[in-house]
Amino acid sequence: MKEVYKFSYKDCAKLIPLFETLKAKKNEQLFRQGDIVRWVYYVEKGCLRQYYINNNGEERTIYFKAEGGWASELVSFLDINPTELNLLALEDSELQIINRKNWIYAVTQIPAMTIGFIRAQQDTNYMLKKRLAEATVETPKEKYLRFIKEEPGLLQRIPLYHIAAYLAMTPETLSRIRKEIAQQ
Repeated sequence: MKEVYKFSYKDCAKLIPLFETLKAKKNEQLFRQGDIVRWVYYVEKGCLRQYYINNNGEERTIYFKAEGGWASELVSFLDINPTELNLLALEDSELQIINRKNWIYAVTQIPAMTIGFIRAQQDTNYMLKKRLAEATVETPKEKYLRFIKEEPGLLQRIPLYHIAAYLAMTPETLSRIRKEIAQQ
């Protein structure tokens, strides 16, 4: 975390005791719809997928977070209310986790943590807004081409059916698009 957020040694000395290490196995559910989210997760190694299940029972991926990314559901975490979202480890993952009490301390008493976390939230919000705007005008092929341009490292790590759910298309549509691109 120090390398990504440029914490001073003094800040690191304050932060390290606030976090715990969690090793999550591939396909381990970190929280489910209806749970109260108890942790904010920082991905040291691995990849997480946040998703919801729509009224038709279909999973819709909101985002993937790999090394250097933060994942949680702050409405549930801060307000102590059940979440409507799910968080899953897509790979064996090593996570740094922080509970509500320690998180509140960190973001109110350690300015570098405040700035780092605000920046991470800004990046996530920007990404979600951009995806929403693009989803209204892009064809499925354009969505996939944008994904492979913006997230080339994730393409080899994430099952195609999860990528399809992230891009709001069926796995069959994604397969057809990939075949079309390969033939070009």
